[in-house]
Amino acid sequence: MDVARLFEYRYWKAFLDVEIWVFLLTGLQITLTMAAAAIVLSLVFGTLLALARLSRVPLVHYPAVLYIEIIRALPVLLLIFFMFFGGARGFTLFGLRVSWEDPVVAAILALTVYTSAVNAEIVRAGILSIERGQVEAARALGLSYVQTMRLVVLPQALRRMVPPQVSQLITLIKDTSLAFVIGAHELLNRAKILYSGFETGPIQALFVAAVIYFAVNYALSLASRRLELPGIEDMRRDIAAEAGTIARTPARP
Repeated sequence: MDVARLFEYRYWKAFLDVEIWVFLLTGLQITLTMAAAAIVLSLVFGTLLALARLSRVPLVHYPAVLYIEIIRALPVLLLIFFMFFGGARGFTLFGLRVSWEDPVVAAILALTVYTSAVNAEIVRAGILSIERGQVEAARALGLSYVQTMRLVVLPQALRRMVPPQVSQLITLIKDTSLAFVIGAHELLNRAKILYSGFETGPIQALFVAAVIYFAVNYALSLASRRLELPGIEDMRRDIAAEAGTIARTPARP
């Protein structure tokens, strides 16, 4: 391959057109919408799953464990296909016919299902990172288990989980690119449309898309660092290790 051809003007002139950038940034808007919807929904369901997994009631604990372990072991792309084709065929829920054909909706649901399982472990690890003494003190003051979780444990745990959640959002933004296989018009799909129908090459179009992904994700990474509490780095490593996303670091002597 002649490297000099990659920098020829004819392959890059399309990006001087404002409409091309509007086309790409509209795809970025869809990408961010999918990621934002999935992270919010998955945090809600993940918190419920984490509380269920921490429950001592077997009928609550074991189904949560089964869901988390099975879903985390599945490829995200498989879930996207399942949601897309399953939603198109439809199903009956409580007597109501439920279906969807929008690939964006299918992708959001698939990402929510997968990320809920991941977030359940992050939330569980965050809850377990709260000092046991605080829980015992709250119970000694007469607070019930629900009140202790709502007023003492969860506010602190969620604050500590801000950096891991931003990291999860970055992962979601990258995972939305998988939705192009079912026809979602997110950023990667629009880059593909560009080099398929305009006077630009695939490497040039994909390079521009990569720069956009990097700019967004790097900005989020910087924002997460500014949100960190003093000493949060060790907490984040402990939470990530407990959640199984990284290996646990041996304690320093």
